[in-house]
Amino acid sequence: MSRHSALQPHAPGLRPDVPPIVSRLTHATFGLWFPFFRWLVLRFPPEWVARLAAATAERAIWARETVREAILDNHAAVLGLPPWRREVEDSARAMLEHHSRSWIDLLRFSERPPTNLEEIVPRRLGTEYLVAARDAGKGAILLTAHVGNFEIGGFFLGAIGLKVAVVYLADPSPIVERDRKAARDRLGIRSLEMKSDFSAVKILRSLEEGYFVAIQGDRDYAGTGRTLPFLGRSVSFPVGPFRIAAASGVPLLPVFVLREKDGTYRTVVEAPIRVEAASRGGREEAERAAMMEFVAILERTVRENGEQWFMFSRFWEPPV
Repeated sequence: MSRHSALQPHAPGLRPDVPPIVSRLTHATFGLWFPFFRWLVLRFPPEWVARLAAATAERAIWARETVREAILDNHAAVLGLPPWRREVEDSARAMLEHHSRSWIDLLRFSERPPTNLEEIVPRRLGTEYLVAARDAGKGAILLTAHVGNFEIGGFFLGAIGLKVAVVYLADPSPIVERDRKAARDRLGIRSLEMKSDFSAVKILRSLEEGYFVAIQGDRDYAGTGRTLPFLGRSVSFPVGPFRIAAASGVPLLPVFVLREKDGTYRTVVEAPIRVEAASRGGREEAERAAMMEFVAILERTVRENGEQWFMFSRFWEPPV
């Protein structure tokens, strides 16, 4: 999940008037507001909570000019249109609405797991790749991105007997991070926080224990990645997941969990990507080829599901 929240789908124009007091207060006190949001999710219908989120947290985010303009720039690239076009704003607002619903679903289902998986994830594409990796007994790297609601996929992955770990950067809000980790714990997902150079050791150890380790492959937080073309521009992608795959010998499985119009989810698992070098000198070439394969899949997925690309800063600028 992103480090930010979501958005209100009505007020016209790209530069709204000064936001109402409720929006300013929501932004200023988000860490305090979030536990109340979680309390609401567990006691009221999700549609009601989504409307409240649109009128408070989402509205506050849209009022932040730097964030709003960054979102519009991202969606302009996805759609191939100027950022001032109405279609771009509609896509941006829909994305933030999806993001709210993703949080609502994560909190709701992690607290009260559904008894019928078919009601939540009725469509599952590429499951055979997960089963093959599981049967090989080595685990795998689930290479995902800020697209869709991966943590909801924990229901599905657990149902087919997979042990899952998630690599993450802590949210700036300790309150939000506490609730997110608690949600993972209730889903039986191991949390691997990226804190230091020893994080790779924790990942390799989990893979050796047969875990399927989920890693975001779209943001180069370390600033040590490789620059590749994406949506008509150049951006740096992290090389770490590919080096770990080469060191461990496990496959990389691109995985996305996408929300459908009816509120259910669809899991999409792409064919495995392997990082295999004939010699030590060919490692960089093998890594680059694997990265290009993943980035091509990511670009296609984002173009097809731009309203679920949860990116709140300009994608082509270094993440902070």
